[in-house]
Amino acid sequence: MGNILGELNINPVLILVNIIGFGVLFLLAKNMVFTPIGKVLTERDLEISSGYDRLDADQREMQRLKGDYETRLEQIEGEAREKISSAIKEAQATRDKIVSDATVQAREIVAKAEADAEREREQAMITLRQQIVDLALGATTKVVGESLDADRHGRLIDEYIAKGVPSISAGVAEA
Repeated sequence: MGNILGELNINPVLILVNIIGFGVLFLLAKNMVFTPIGKVLTERDLEISSGYDRLDADQREMQRLKGDYETRLEQIEGEAREKISSAIKEAQATRDKIVSDATVQAREIVAKAEADAEREREQAMITLRQQIVDLALGATTKVVGESLDADRHGRLIDEYIAKGVPSISAGVAEA
């Protein structure tokens, strides 16, 4: 075996020294490189995990805030709808009151105009009667040729008007 190793140029002592050197190097590398790198990787893994946990917590908080926001927005929209509805009702009530007041005023104006027209019609009737009396007196004086006393004159005229008033009243009302 020594020959074969010699012929292959393999030195068993060198192999043993290399194995021991590799073991020492491995132990040194393990203590000085692999363990600190493992700690760094573990710490980084913990940081990443805690980052994901914080992200999940933030997403849950965001969802909660979104729900609160939507609820508040619905409340604000509901309040706005109520205010608009209230304003519309107030406007309608004001409009109804204005229309009612205008109707009352219009009726008052029409009633006053009717009363004024009736007063003017009565005044016209009085004026017309007076003119008829004057015409009748003038005609009577010419026909009779003499003047009657005032009392007799008035009675004759009143009797004549009392008989002829419906046709005169109708003529004045149509005019």
